[in-house]
Amino acid sequence: MSVAGSQPLVLVTGLSGFVAKHVARELLARGYAVRGTVRSVTKGDEARAALSAAGCETGRLEIVQADLTDDRGWGEALAGCRFVQHTASPFPASQPRDKFALVPVAKGGTLRVAEAAKAAGVERLVLTSSVVAVYHGHDGRADPRFTEADFSNVESPRISSYAVSKTLAERAAWETVEGTGMELAVLNPSLVLGPLMDRDPGTSADLVAMMMRGRLPLVPAARFGVVDVRDVAQAHVAAMERPEAAGRRFILTAGQRTLREIADALGNAFPEFRPRLPRATVPNALIEFAAKVSRRAGTLASELDQRRTLDTTAAREGLGMDFRSPEEAIRAMAESLLRLGLVRRRR
Repeated sequence: MSVAGSQPLVLVTGLSGFVAKHVARELLARGYAVRGTVRSVTKGDEARAALSAAGCETGRLEIVQADLTDDRGWGEALAGCRFVQHTASPFPASQPRDKFALVPVAKGGTLRVAEAAKAAGVERLVLTSSVVAVYHGHDGRADPRFTEADFSNVESPRISSYAVSKTLAERAAWETVEGTGMELAVLNPSLVLGPLMDRDPGTSADLVAMMMRGRLPLVPAARFGVVDVRDVAQAHVAAMERPEAAGRRFILTAGQRTLREIADALGNAFPEFRPRLPRATVPNALIEFAAKVSRRAGTLASELDQRRTLDTTAAREGLGMDFRSPEEAIRAMAESLLRLGLVRRRR
């Protein structure tokens, strides 16, 4: 089906993803025509059904198949597009032992999309990077404040494979657009929570679901930034529409919370789940010891008791963002897990 018409056409990569579906919803609500890429017909059908159930006008939605690891299909996917929202990237539940293992898909896929976008005459590419491309690998840094000027140090032995992949993919995107007529805006969200649109939870929702199911009696003293997916979607559209957003990065976070604080927020919103939620913190010394032999533990060790400050001035002033609280994002995700039957209420 074609979405040809007078509305500007926007390509959203990885349409079946958590963030991508919310970005598509926001675009459709604002009158854009949307073309989304998926790896399979089944994923496309599921994404369309989720957007339809969310009240979207899917007559302006077209879904095509294209894979980040394959050149085929990207020229056709980008034909006629004025903008691209590149949200697709691997986000594994567990980290590979090789810290560069995710780079070929993340960096290669970003380059594939960026090159095809340039060839198609796309006006602006909006890239979903991550805050892990900003602050990782800076152990011992005296200044705890991180801004859009900072990039993660991929040579650090304590950086995760996901952080490496996001950092190198983003750097590749900046290098690709340099000296061309295509504009680039990059978003660096922290841990994305908020309402699910379907039963495909993703890694961040799995974390909340495991807490609510009583699968995590102990958690590390790790601290993460939290941002609501609805705010992330609004930021994507603002980064696409606002002229002043071109050539800039934007950190997206509403505040930082430890895993215990996330559990406390769940308990406050849903008191009946308190007996299932994490009740204690794993001693830091145990995580530090495990980090000597485990890359996953090493990743957690780099987040222990971190008091870093993530500066969101650019997002607030440049994109007009007013973030929902972390607690609202946590509650909304839990409500959707219950509504979709991914977590059962206590009897």
